[in-house]
Amino acid sequence: MSNLIRNFSIIAHIDAGKSTLADRFLEITGTVQADKITPQLLDSNPIERERGITIKLAPVSMNYKGRTLNLIDTPGHVDFNYEVERALQACEGAILLIDATKGVQAQTIANLRLAKNLGLTIIPVVNKIDAPLADISASIRQAKQLLGLNNDPLLISAKTGEGVTELLNKIISDLPGPTSSLRDSYSNQSNPSPTSPSVIARPAPAGRGNLTPSDVPLHALVFNSTFDTHLGVIAFVKIISGDLKFGDKLSFLSSGQSLTASEIGIFSPGRTKKEVLTIGNVGYIITGLKDIRHVLVGDTLCLTSQIKLVSPIPGFRKIHPNVFLDFYPADGSQYRDLVDALEKLKLNDSSLTTQGINSPILGQGVKVGFLGMLHSEVVGERLEREFGLPVISVSPSVEYKVKLRSGEEKIFSSPSDFPDPAIISQGFEPMAAVNIVVTSPYVGAVMELCQDLRGNLVNVSYLDELVEIDYFLPLIEVITALHDSLKSVSQGFGSMNYELAGWQEAELVKLDVLLNHELFAPMSVITVKEIAYYKGKRISEKLKEAIPRQQFEIPIQVAIGGQIVARETIKAYRKDVDAKLHGGDFTRNLKLLNKQKKGKARMKQFGRVSVPQEAFLAITKS
Repeated sequence: MSNLIRNFSIIAHIDAGKSTLADRFLEITGTVQADKITPQLLDSNPIERERGITIKLAPVSMNYKGRTLNLIDTPGHVDFNYEVERALQACEGAILLIDATKGVQAQTIANLRLAKNLGLTIIPVVNKIDAPLADISASIRQAKQLLGLNNDPLLISAKTGEGVTELLNKIISDLPGPTSSLRDSYSNQSNPSPTSPSVIARPAPAGRGNLTPSDVPLHALVFNSTFDTHLGVIAFVKIISGDLKFGDKLSFLSSGQSLTASEIGIFSPGRTKKEVLTIGNVGYIITGLKDIRHVLVGDTLCLTSQIKLVSPIPGFRKIHPNVFLDFYPADGSQYRDLVDALEKLKLNDSSLTTQGINSPILGQGVKVGFLGMLHSEVVGERLEREFGLPVISVSPSVEYKVKLRSGEEKIFSSPSDFPDPAIISQGFEPMAAVNIVVTSPYVGAVMELCQDLRGNLVNVSYLDELVEIDYFLPLIEVITALHDSLKSVSQGFGSMNYELAGWQEAELVKLDVLLNHELFAPMSVITVKEIAYYKGKRISEKLKEAIPRQQFEIPIQVAIGGQIVARETIKAYRKDVDAKLHGGDFTRNLKLLNKQKKGKARMKQFGRVSVPQEAFLAITKS
């Protein structure tokens, strides 16, 4: 029956209309009644709906013309590339969705390459053809050039439904059903396909001959998970081979965790119970586990009794945070509430990492690891909205590596962990391979921006009137500066995608910020020596703009070790202490002014500088 199943995904750049198209699928297939559909139905989080993005992917099974269509939605932002990759691994085909108002964008190209590498069948589609700003002919040309097509891509409007029925028919006719190559190769291991999942099965006993699906060990790919307070972790899986039955004893190959399938089923779009899931089915398993860290995206699930017969499905790796921010509660008494809130968010987000920290100035806080800046922004918003916890977040950092003179290597992300420069023999900063797509008039400005951010040009290619530029850039510059600056210099016509690209040797230094001659450790940053003086000057200038004037003069200093590399001064407010005097002895005025002068000197010595959140954001943008 697997030939009646179509597993597919929608791949596109952020805000290309994926969630709206999913809504039309649900409506046309009758999976959800038209009057029950809310916009972006599969985007369960309000922040996803408001931002027009998909963060937590959601699958849904639809019945249409005697076929089961399993849509596995994917995130559209670069922060969630690994989730996209694992979701695509659960598919046999993909809809390449191109926004007619923007044309091909960087994430479109990145996801297309990923889908091609996985051997997926691609259906090219141009969306938003009803939009006033749509350039349909340009989008068609770009799609044909990108894919080497002879025929035009399908034209649709996910908003109005135009062309969507034709797209559903094309999914049935053009996409293959789930492959049985695993069963074939398990029967005959003499000549397995190097690109098929056959490598995940260990050699079968001699003389088994042709096997039925039930003879092949169960391999289930975990492509997502969520947490329910009462049910525990719910794993989203695709059955690669074998059968999964209600009540089966199961094990994860990577984490080694065992469980009993207390409930299994499919999404349509809510959970629908089933007694068995067979090859090609996409569904869920209620595991009863209370820790989502045991259920890793990309892990392989098998029968506990067959664990010695099974090898992992290729492609699994543990997700590692790329960006680190220190979160402090705006109200210092709410530290425990902040810790509890982050622990609750981690129940549904295994990529979050947390570590308690303490600052003499800001008090107790939490160092949080994220997949990227969008990920951090969403978590910050959720803390404030769902838990009523506004936070102060310091400037983002990435992991750096140093080799000490003793030969030891140390990896760290916090400036407070920066070793004594005297014991460092080599320093390394993380790099990123960046792909930028921009319209031709802005190529010069984009390349100038990348050069300013210490980038090395790798390649330039042309796609109709679009230009694809590949750069090798420091990760910290990509995270803190490139995205916003790219939108600015390209007037919104540029898009980017990036992936980690190893380490590059660099002379690392730590910039310390002193406010009123007092070290303000939360504002310290790690940078490279070649731009340290420029960055120090930018930090001091930005802080001068962001910190409000107070009743005493505030010197802002940026230092490397004991050397001051930049300084600005925030002038004090002058209170008019003699305003109430009308005439009289001039010495009375002098007495009041001298008293004010002594008071300001005392405030300068003992006063604490009031630092708003904007000052921390200023360092991020410096």
